[in-house]
Amino acid sequence: MMNTYISKIDGKYYAYAGDVINNQVASIGTDNPKDGQWCAKWTDAGIKYVATGSPSRDAARKKAQRHGHYVGEV
Repeated sequence: MMNTYISKIDGKYYAYAGDVINNQVASIGTDNPKDGQWCAKWTDAGIKYVATGSPSRDAARKKAQRHGHYVGEV
């Protein structure tokens, strides 16, 4: 099971999977392309690349909880 996180960037909350060891983030849920996942470096730009903004902090948290082991807000 992937570790999932949320982050607030430019006033929006984003939910994504994260790999601390490799300093990478990955898309989850409906942000995934049809045949895999988007991956990027663990930066604000990378998070915005792999994830779409959620309408609220609670919505982002719930998405992260549905798609992995929710670790928390980064």
